[in-house]
Amino acid sequence: MENLALIYVGGNTTRFALWQINDDRSYRLLESYKETLKLGRDTMEEYLIPEPKIDRLVNIIRNFREFAESLNADKIFVILSEFFARIDNKEQIRLRLQAEAGVEAIELTSEEELSLDYLAIINAMRIRNSLIVDIAGGSTQLAWVKDGQLMESYLLPMGTLTLTAKFHLEEIVSQEAHLALDALLSSEIDKIPWLHNLLFEDLIFVGGSARAISKIDRKKRRYPISIIHEYPMQDLDIKAMYTNFMTKSLKQRYTIDGLDKDRADILPGALAIVYALLKKTGIQQIRISGAGIREGFLFSYLTRTYGEMPDMLDRSIDNILSRHNVDKEKAERRYQLTKAIYEGLKGVHRPWENLDEILKVSAKLRDVGLSVRFYNHNRHNFYIVSNSELNGLDHREVIMAALTASFDQGFSKETPLLAFGQIINRMDLAMVYDLGICVSMAENLLKSDKKTVVFDHAEVTPECVKLVFKSDDPLRFELHEVMKLNETFCYLYSRPLDVEILPLQRN
Repeated sequence: MENLALIYVGGNTTRFALWQINDDRSYRLLESYKETLKLGRDTMEEYLIPEPKIDRLVNIIRNFREFAESLNADKIFVILSEFFARIDNKEQIRLRLQAEAGVEAIELTSEEELSLDYLAIINAMRIRNSLIVDIAGGSTQLAWVKDGQLMESYLLPMGTLTLTAKFHLEEIVSQEAHLALDALLSSEIDKIPWLHNLLFEDLIFVGGSARAISKIDRKKRRYPISIIHEYPMQDLDIKAMYTNFMTKSLKQRYTIDGLDKDRADILPGALAIVYALLKKTGIQQIRISGAGIREGFLFSYLTRTYGEMPDMLDRSIDNILSRHNVDKEKAERRYQLTKAIYEGLKGVHRPWENLDEILKVSAKLRDVGLSVRFYNHNRHNFYIVSNSELNGLDHREVIMAALTASFDQGFSKETPLLAFGQIINRMDLAMVYDLGICVSMAENLLKSDKKTVVFDHAEVTPECVKLVFKSDDPLRFELHEVMKLNETFCYLYSRPLDVEILPLQRN
């Protein structure tokens, strides 16, 4: 096991992260902090960071380093964003960080920074044909990713801090300045040779501005979960927020629910950039990525140190199982048995599509609630699954997996079904019932860790559904528990359930 610390210094914020990496390659984030320094403010003309800001930066990084050491960090990395490529006194800053903060800082090029963004996103999201946008203080990274492959990239030479300074976006913006801002962005975007005539499926928005914008939108919609990663937005949401910000003073913006006050002055610049890109490309769907440069650095380190990583969802499930001390072998057996039961019931339940990942998550994570306590562990399953990092699933799939993992003989009266009405619908719930009954049967048949149970076949008639299993042990108690599901089974399929256990013949 090792603890890995990263300090990332950008043009707007400095961020700290500490991960615990286990021997089985599972990992978890232990600490995360940020400090808003806005180093890029007022550097457009002289390209110098003033001494008072350097003093603050050195002090913050020294504090982060000492904090990481107190938490037994085995390795501490400090990286400077590509923003520093345009700073004339960066060598002075590096020397002071070395002498006073006791760290060696690594400066990223724009290509390296984009590579980390790309690495983070392809290891945390399913991508078919997307435009990736990461808005920093002094620049904006753009990338076209198709089927997980980086096709093209481009660096826009402007970001939140530079636009704010140039057009005085921290207060109510004059019509003249607003038109000039939109014209500049339109002109710069037109220079991107590969952007035009492409039909993107969505825009993936990365970075601090993306997180801040999603937080405001979540508050406005009263969104039922607080997970940033995979949060969905529409182009009209961005347009409305952009118009709202541009007509408010800084003081008025402070009243916006969900707004991080240290971004009240620079957020109009971020909204202007993403709105201009949406207009040029015609993209309507937006996904917020909670993974960015820091996560890209982590994935790069894991790959270099431990070799190629598993599929993003399998890795996420494995991390959760490790964190909650769940028997991974039993979780795999339950998943395989659940899948076999579901396949055996074809023709009884509806022919659902795209359910494999929901089935895998719910079956494998069925026992995570036991880490809280045995009583009501199904309800604890729901909370843990719906609040865990499940890379590769959108919010709808996360909620469906959480509901399936908490399904017993139905849902508890305390399950907040109505609260998730803007994420899932009645057809989704019908699918959860079909999956949930299979997970519940598999769980009850595998009560003992020592008994082998395999699904053999199903006999379906208009009068009854008979499921036949094989085992090399008596399953009297397990069979009794499974038959408690008969009432729910009859409700779902208008036929009673019958279960038969045959002896397992071993070669």
